[in-house]
Amino acid sequence: MPLFLRDDRLPWVGLGTVQLVGWLVYGVVYYVTLRPYNPFPAIVQQQALWATGLGLLVSSLLGWAYYALGISRWHWGWQSLAVALGSVGFGLAWAGLNHWGATYIDPFELPVMAYVGVLPGQGSMLSHPAAFPMVLLVWSGSYLGIAFWNERQVQQQRVFRADAEAQRARLQMLRYQLNPHFFFNALNTIKALADESPRRVKEAVHELSGFLRYSLLDDDTLMVSLDEEVQAVQHYLAIEKMRFEDDLQVTVDVEAEARRQPVPAFLVLPLIENAVKHGQHTSPFPLRVRLTATLTDDRLRIAVANTGHLRTDAPTDESTDTGLTNVQARLQAQYPDAHRFALTEDDGWVRACIEIASPARTTSANHG
Repeated sequence: MPLFLRDDRLPWVGLGTVQLVGWLVYGVVYYVTLRPYNPFPAIVQQQALWATGLGLLVSSLLGWAYYALGISRWHWGWQSLAVALGSVGFGLAWAGLNHWGATYIDPFELPVMAYVGVLPGQGSMLSHPAAFPMVLLVWSGSYLGIAFWNERQVQQQRVFRADAEAQRARLQMLRYQLNPHFFFNALNTIKALADESPRRVKEAVHELSGFLRYSLLDDDTLMVSLDEEVQAVQHYLAIEKMRFEDDLQVTVDVEAEARRQPVPAFLVLPLIENAVKHGQHTSPFPLRVRLTATLTDDRLRIAVANTGHLRTDAPTDESTDTGLTNVQARLQAQYPDAHRFALTEDDGWVRACIEIASPARTTSANHG
């Protein structure tokens, strides 16, 4: 592709400027090296403009030829041959046109040539016929160098896009895994409530509808504010409170600044579910569940704690490790080097703690 054009499908950044600046420098050098051979500055200036304009045109045509032939994808041996032939052929054509224009611009050159047999200034660096193919040879090398760089950038962008799409597909898959999981558990809770307190089923279904509105987020909604996640948590806990009544005590303490931070959808809900489901088997009643979130030094810290202790028995059909495993997988996919997850037991409490470094900036980078 000629360097003075820009194809918006490819990352050709400022190549038009590079082309024009390069030929501007060529024109200045051409003028400076030719000036000592001609006492008329205005004539030398016109000749320099003629040579530069021709060079821009000829190099553009040569660039089109390289682009049409796809020379940047050839074997290096064929590339070398094509560049040599192209530079010599187009360079000699350029030299011939420049010779014709120079004699037309300067009315004194033909009489001088008849006397000395050479065009005035042919001893200068850029006006000698051999200089024109050499300039195009340098130009061709620059063309190939930029073409190789451009193709490398295109390939890198394709890899980045493929990686981003793969990560997005993985996050969606993990989210889809949670939707039926939570729905199944919520229905089990309502089923139990129907046996224990039928009059509260209507209220439970109302809370479940609020929870499901969140669980049926748009497919592309992989990130939500922590505030949205907390609201869904409260719907879920409202259902559980109807079942356990005074045997479940819940505390939610989330800072206002933390609520505005973006987090992966369904990040906190599995931890809350685990706290209730496992805590009821290991904690004396009332079971206490506590959700806290703070933002300190650009680190978002979310902690879910419940009274009781870690279970060492194998997961059952009623209570699997799906949610916890999912949380860890999604954190690794979304924040591979910028998160920490810990599940600990201390002084009669089980704590699941998530720390995300600079969550807003990390999310922007992942979406860029």
